[in-house]
Amino acid sequence: MELLLLQLVVLFRPLASMKVLDAVFVPLGGGLFLLLVGAFLVRAAVHKDLRFNAVDAVIVAFTIWCLTVALVYYESTRIGDVIKLLVPLLSYTIAKNIVSDRETYQRLMVWMFIGFLLPTLGSALLIAANHPMALDMVNYWTNVPRWEGLYTHSHNLGHSMTLLLIVSIIFVLLRGQRSETAGFRNKAENVLIAVLGMAAIYALYMSQVRSAVLGLLTFIAVFTFLYKKRLFLISAAALVALAVVTLPYWFSAMFPELDMRKRGIEVSNMDLGSGRPRFWLNDVTVYAGLPLDQKLGGVGIGATRTADMELYGHNDWLSMLTQTGLVGLLLYLSLQVVILRMIFKMHNGKERAAFLAFFCAVNLMMLVSNSYAWRIQVSQLYFIMLTFIELRSRPAIAAGALPAMEVSAQRVLVGRVRHFGR
Repeated sequence: MELLLLQLVVLFRPLASMKVLDAVFVPLGGGLFLLLVGAFLVRAAVHKDLRFNAVDAVIVAFTIWCLTVALVYYESTRIGDVIKLLVPLLSYTIAKNIVSDRETYQRLMVWMFIGFLLPTLGSALLIAANHPMALDMVNYWTNVPRWEGLYTHSHNLGHSMTLLLIVSIIFVLLRGQRSETAGFRNKAENVLIAVLGMAAIYALYMSQVRSAVLGLLTFIAVFTFLYKKRLFLISAAALVALAVVTLPYWFSAMFPELDMRKRGIEVSNMDLGSGRPRFWLNDVTVYAGLPLDQKLGGVGIGATRTADMELYGHNDWLSMLTQTGLVGLLLYLSLQVVILRMIFKMHNGKERAAFLAFFCAVNLMMLVSNSYAWRIQVSQLYFIMLTFIELRSRPAIAAGALPAMEVSAQRVLVGRVRHFGR
């Protein structure tokens, strides 16, 4: 029962990110999550089986802290933002207690891909048709349109496409260990991944979300560097060559401030990156002027201003500092540290490289944008997908990758080792 509910969560999360269904997600998504929590608690009570480690301990500590901050600064706290911040983290603890093996995990990924079909293909088609419904804005200076597709904003589109592309790559890597007898299933999944991948790349480019593009490039760079240095060099050379050849097509879209300078329009260095240096300096200045209690506990989760100054964000880590305080920031940083330790403990080198690259890409995107802390469209799926790092490593015999004779030999050997160990 709880597995079915989890599958429905990953199916409806991409669908609920569409603007036409955004209002429905509050009752639907909230109801599904509460049912999932209930089923999880019943399962844990009946089977007396609860996997709980340092990652979950930090998640619980951070949750308690955020709820405390919300109560203390209730006047400036937005309940919706508290939910967006905490539900993805709690989804990690729930999902890892439900997903117990690779096959179940990969089926969960397929459910997510099916959920992405409509918003991804629909967005790509509407953008290709120049449909006004898919338009987010047109840059005043460069006259370059920025598209949001079926999503509520171009940033939701861009980060969703990056998440989809990264998870697709990881899915193909994990599927490499599947039995050769699953031929038709593999072909069907290949078609699904190929169609989604092409549409996602196109939609990501048309969204012009530079932090999302940076995240995808970071994932590719870190993974190829850790996995095969030769592949890293080949990929880097290919991407540089492609970027140089296509420079006239993407320069204005991805670097509008530099394009404006080429046209003779004065642009301050503080306004580069859509004004991020100015925004970050403002928020640091605001934080430095807060009283001690707000430096420790923040100004309220979801708050966009203090008594007399605005908060601009565009940096999840800085927003974490201003909204949950120094204590909240340290707890969230501790969560990243324990997750990183879990990744380093993974035995399979290729899988470890993939999830380390995923981790690095997400944290870099958080550093340069509001992407994975409060953007539940991607953060909930990210933390559910991250549960793979806690799956107990199984030998190749469990996946049917070895002939029967070799399986028997390995089992006998394992039995003897255990016997002598006793």
